Amino acid sequence: IGFKGFQISADKINTSCEFEFNNQKYTIRHGSVVLAAITSCTNTSNPSVMLGAGLLAKNAVEAGLSVAPYIKTSLSPGSGVVTYYLRESGVTP
Repeated sequence: IGFKGFQISADKINTSCEFEFNNQKYTIRHGSVVLAAITSCTNTSNPSVMLGAGLLAKNAVEAGLSVAPYIKTSLSPGSGVVTYYLRESGVTP
């Protein structure tokens, strides 16, 4: 409970849930990542922020970080210009 505690009591914070995805068992708990998205709106597209997010993700992969198969990932640049920047900078893969 308290600052950034999401009003979850101490006895619930360590609660976990097991599930199966593609015939493999996984466990998630409070704070587990289940969605990872880099998005931008066409009207408010900020190429430098999108490129920074792409570079951060690229560097994380190069450092060995991987995404669990049950996590939904998404890249939505929001404009052709940002798509071009991301593709040309090599961060799209």
